[in-house]
Amino acid sequence: AFEYLWYKAWVKSIDQAKAGLQATLIIRHPDDGKLYVNFDQDILQLIKEAKCLERMQLEIPENAMMVLHQEQRFKNSHHELQWALAEYDRIVA
Repeated sequence: AFEYLWYKAWVKSIDQAKAGLQATLIIRHPDDGKLYVNFDQDILQLIKEAKCLERMQLEIPENAMMVLHQEQRFKNSHHELQWALAEYDRIVA
């Protein structure tokens, strides 16, 4: 009962989490002027939850599977952007 309601709410939240993929990847903070990686943490949460559901052998909607299959790509891109911005800060400092 509770699990079914949670699952239905989770399925509805997938598109909202995926909307974070449309965000600008690098932003300048208005207060300190520094550049930051703008990676929506809801994507990582969606991936974690999809993995748990997969281990429980529950059906994962196709749009969530697409994100799950790109997990390493997202994490690598985030890491590389963080590194690039750290190098930028080091050079301009």
